[in-house]
Amino acid sequence: MGKKIAIIALLLLPAALIAQSAESAIGGEATVSAGVEMSTFNPDWGCANSAPFGCANQLYGPTAVFNFDLHQKYGFEGEARWLHWHGNGGMVESNYLIGPRYRLYRWDRLTLWGKLGMGGGWITTPDYPAAGSLKGSYFAYAPGATGNFRLNRRISLRADYEYQFWPSFAGTPSYDPTTGKVLQHQSGLTPNGTSFGVVYRFLGQ
Repeated sequence: MGKKIAIIALLLLPAALIAQSAESAIGGEATVSAGVEMSTFNPDWGCANSAPFGCANQLYGPTAVFNFDLHQKYGFEGEARWLHWHGNGGMVESNYLIGPRYRLYRWDRLTLWGKLGMGGGWITTPDYPAAGSLKGSYFAYAPGATGNFRLNRRISLRADYEYQFWPSFAGTPSYDPTTGKVLQHQSGLTPNGTSFGVVYRFLGQ
């Protein structure tokens, strides 16, 4: 729990600093917003396919997001996601990511953004600590897209899709009885899913 609190504080620190200084530094174009979402992800563990809604053991959970945009077209996004519900055998995934985002399209109240988050992913597989299960943290990066629909000057609805890559994830080792050797696997993990929520703009127009 202490590690998670420290990571969240680290993610939120840049937003606090920018809220104090960025608007005056770049002529009033900076905006700072934060919000909450509900997420549903295919965890890419024990699933028949990789579709975002294609897993019988689909994971669910809350997400906290923040954006600090230095310009109307580009900025940064950070997120903390806890997929702790509905996992088979107590399975959970969490991730803490931060990275750049760029405005792809805007029409009236609708804005579409592309993004690339980088950070860490945490996983506990079913029935841990039973044999064949694992618990660990891994480097992760995630391209994605976000749509915002502005309800008023401060509040927007938000929809998000993200495809994550955990390249160093190795899975659990297996035993080859014919050779008597333990086999290590380097298969990576690719969770992906969608989130829906609301964001509130604290700073900027």
